[in-house]
Amino acid sequence: MEDAYIQSRHNEQIKNLVKLRERKHRERQERFLVEGLRELSHALDAGYAIECLYYCPEHFPSEAHAEFIRARRHSEQPTLIRLSSEAFEKASLREGPDGIVAVGQQQSHALAELELPKNPLLLILEGIEKPGNLGAILRSADGAGADAVILVDCVLDLYNPNAIRSSQGLLFALPLVTAEREPLKEWLAEHKIRTYATTPAATKKHWDCDYNQATALLLGSEQSGLSDSWIQNADQTILIPMAGQADSLNVAATAAVCLYEARRQRQSHSN
Repeated sequence: MEDAYIQSRHNEQIKNLVKLRERKHRERQERFLVEGLRELSHALDAGYAIECLYYCPEHFPSEAHAEFIRARRHSEQPTLIRLSSEAFEKASLREGPDGIVAVGQQQSHALAELELPKNPLLLILEGIEKPGNLGAILRSADGAGADAVILVDCVLDLYNPNAIRSSQGLLFALPLVTAEREPLKEWLAEHKIRTYATTPAATKKHWDCDYNQATALLLGSEQSGLSDSWIQNADQTILIPMAGQADSLNVAATAAVCLYEARRQRQSHSN
């Protein structure tokens, strides 16, 4: 059976794909937009319910994209809809799109639902504003083997299309949680997780700490850094020594440096 076909860029479904670029429409519909084969594959692998998959063969850069669509025809979900090149270009948010865009159902990201391993490595982000930073941080968190990323007072919503793209879809692969500050502090204490707050005002170098126990690394926004509440109540404040004129790295680079030091220590400890 042939897939449904949308030719006009003025079709109501195309208009809704454009609407889902905005947070208010994502939250109202409890849906999100995911574009790109790699990103969509991560969402499917993570068990996200994908309702509708739109594709345009004229934009496929490889045979792998065509094979991906053929494979989806053997499952009940998602619904497959072919788009004309004109309609797809209206729906796509990217320059040089790869011909695949889909709509999925949002999941819950409650702290109470987070399942921890015996000796977790967590990353806590406060007040992150830029989707590119969040995406880059999530890639580092995934690469370093973090067990979860927790967002506190985050200006972004989790399904920002630019965050999905900059994370290369790893936003779906990692356990990602939103939480309020005080309940999170109680939860960390209850689970006996040691907290390390990054700040240029610290005196202890980040590599001089022991991350082999249950650990949470705390990072703040580019503009404001961590709030005093976290810095004053952390088990340890840490810094990354700077040899040049700058007093700190950006938040994505800081996350990568600290996470990979924790990974290095944990691998050395297990050998």
